[in-house]
Amino acid sequence: MVDIRAHYRSTTDAYPSGVYRVVGTGNPVALLRVTDDDGRRRHTGHLERVPEDDLADHFEPADDPDAGLDPIGGLRNALQGLYWQIRTFF
Repeated sequence: MVDIRAHYRSTTDAYPSGVYRVVGTGNPVALLRVTDDDGRRRHTGHLERVPEDDLADHFEPADDPDAGLDPIGGLRNALQGLYWQIRTFF
């Protein structure tokens, strides 16, 4: 049985590389791709339906890409926000 919000990484060429979050259980399992090929967090909207029996053959458990503190990402977001606030006036 697969848990909602569990994360899996593709291990074969059968599915695009990246980390996927389980968004639907049953058979097939619905997986939403949440990172790109390099493991960076992305909002891809890419949905794969994988037969539950094939999940172990093509995927492995993975860590949540949103877990942990990302100070560089936070600084980048703050600077982008500042840029857009200034740009609206010029």
